[in-house]
Amino acid sequence: MRDGGLLGWCTEALVKLDDAAPGVLARVLTAAPARRQAIFAALASREEQVGLCDAGDDLLPMSFAEVIRHGRPGDILRRAFGEVPEGFASMLTQIGERPLPRAKDYIALRALIADSDARAADALRGSGRITCRKLDVLQSLDPRWRHANTLERIDSGGEALMFNQAIGFIQSLNSKATDEVVAGAIDLMRPTSTLARLLDRFLQRADQLPPHPIASGDNELRPLLSMRDVLDAGRRYRNCLRHRLADAAVGRMALAEYRGECLVEFRPLTTGAGWLLRDVHIERNRPVPLSLFADVEAKCDEIGIPRINETGGGDGRSSYRHFTKELEWG
Repeated sequence: MRDGGLLGWCTEALVKLDDAAPGVLARVLTAAPARRQAIFAALASREEQVGLCDAGDDLLPMSFAEVIRHGRPGDILRRAFGEVPEGFASMLTQIGERPLPRAKDYIALRALIADSDARAADALRGSGRITCRKLDVLQSLDPRWRHANTLERIDSGGEALMFNQAIGFIQSLNSKATDEVVAGAIDLMRPTSTLARLLDRFLQRADQLPPHPIASGDNELRPLLSMRDVLDAGRRYRNCLRHRLADAAVGRMALAEYRGECLVEFRPLTTGAGWLLRDVHIERNRPVPLSLFADVEAKCDEIGIPRINETGGGDGRSSYRHFTKELEWG
């Protein structure tokens, strides 16, 4: 797409129109935003070969250049597109004085308005100046999440696709995160809030975590099956478990509580063939008494969960892990 000249990709077309109807350039440079943007949209329709651009039914119809030179915004848009969606002309005024960087952006904006998607239109109206970035984001966003609060916080169409996927993942974990609840939470976002915090709030209420290595607990070993369980354990044991929620959510870690004395951490085997006892944690991540660690290992042996055999660890590996695990959980 040509982007050189005083008015970017519009410059060459406007120069040619000025030759056909002198004064076109002067009209564009001095026009109010509504007329100016209507002209840019009309030029975009010709650039992208979209719309009618016919002469109408008049016996002595004005040329396209004359319509640009003398017509009102509505006349210019009707000449270019034929059918003008309601609200399109007023939306154009939010672009500002210069044309959008690409002709196809005007076509995309018209298509969004023509789809009668109230959420898309409201998102654009509530997000200030319309830019090509916002149009890319809006086209990539799932229609359910189109809102000024998402439009202002997402930087690209690719990021919008990632947000769609992230919401889908959250909904697979949180049975209460229905479309209506998520859309309502987006609508209520404060100016200082972020989409990451919004996702985190839903994650904290997840009640459908990935399969746990312990199918059913007993009086000794109780699996933590929801984020509520995990957060409660983090508070009681005063560690940084609050910041490990994502690991539990994606199945990189599972937790259980042993006899109300410690937390047992499991990690999945890389082959997908089960789980491995990874570590044991007590309050404030203090060193775990060896007798308690041995009891946990014996329990895992009993239920068939393997562990790393560090017997006779005279090389210091067991002691090293014993004293440095606080770097992970501290």
